[in-house]
Amino acid sequence: MMTRRIWLVVIAALFAWPTAAHACSCAKESTNLPTALRTARSGATAIYRARLISVDSRAFGGLASAEVLEVFKGQLKPGDRLELPSGGGGDCTIAFEAGREYLMYAHRENPAEVYFCSRTRLVTEGDSELVWLRTGKLPPVPVALQRESVSCEPCDHFSIGGRLIAAPGAAPGLWEWQPQAAAAMKAGKPFYTRSDPASTPTSFVMVGRSWDGKPFELTQTPHHSVDAACMQKVQLRWCKSLDVSTPAPNMYPRFQCVEPGEALPQCDESKSRKAAWMPLEVLSPEQCDWHSPDEPTCYLSATARPFGQRAPPSAILLCHPGPDGGRRYSCRVARTPMPTSPNP
Repeated sequence: MMTRRIWLVVIAALFAWPTAAHACSCAKESTNLPTALRTARSGATAIYRARLISVDSRAFGGLASAEVLEVFKGQLKPGDRLELPSGGGGDCTIAFEAGREYLMYAHRENPAEVYFCSRTRLVTEGDSELVWLRTGKLPPVPVALQRESVSCEPCDHFSIGGRLIAAPGAAPGLWEWQPQAAAAMKAGKPFYTRSDPASTPTSFVMVGRSWDGKPFELTQTPHHSVDAACMQKVQLRWCKSLDVSTPAPNMYPRFQCVEPGEALPQCDESKSRKAAWMPLEVLSPEQCDWHSPDEPTCYLSATARPFGQRAPPSAILLCHPGPDGGRRYSCRVARTPMPTSPNP
């Protein structure tokens, strides 16, 4: 029996993009790879490969222009031009990249209406899902996995910012939403908050005033642009001042560092990162979301089921832990396992 999982893509929390609170929730089936592919094909009104020609970079309400290259289902034909909803915000649009090719799954009458919760994703030639759509040949189905065990000294802007706004010997302070931060700034109190104008998908920027009154900017990279553990680093820059503006009524204030100084490294997880590959273990296909047949996301329990002395599998998954330290692993299909070593 398939286990139903509800995924919440929360873009309204601290790491939201942009300032307004929005959320996109996707209900997905956790199942085996062949079933996932066949269900996606039967449920789509149109399936096609397209190249993105131009992309509006707005997080909400943007448009992307695409050229259809290959059609697997529906009434489109190669050479057709489409205007797709784009942005990557909490409205479930996709953050398309110009010049890249995508495999599109549409579920409405208009084939241009493709969204985050569909199977739409980046592809390159040779992708096993493209091969399946063209020939009917299913990709190899892994029956075993090998997980990477990773450890490091944690590095994030929470701990650095908390210490900057706390007097020596005091407990670290907490970040504040922009309205509360604006009030603290007006009152001459220490604070730190988000800097939306300076943040990007690969760097998250916070600004604030230290306990002794100095404006600062903290930048954490690569933030959520990598789905791997122990890759974060934080740098500090002192600012000449902080600029605060309100773009429109009922919107949060926008903070920005004015004339930032030299970047001063504060912490770097990669410097203390230790990693080791564990022995092969049994893979239950229902553990994974097969959004990509070559790079699924899997949810692994802390207890592994040893693969034992069985015949070597024809395909395995190599799985890296996610940055949150939980059960979520980013995996890729491989033919041979990695050499094992003691747990780091």
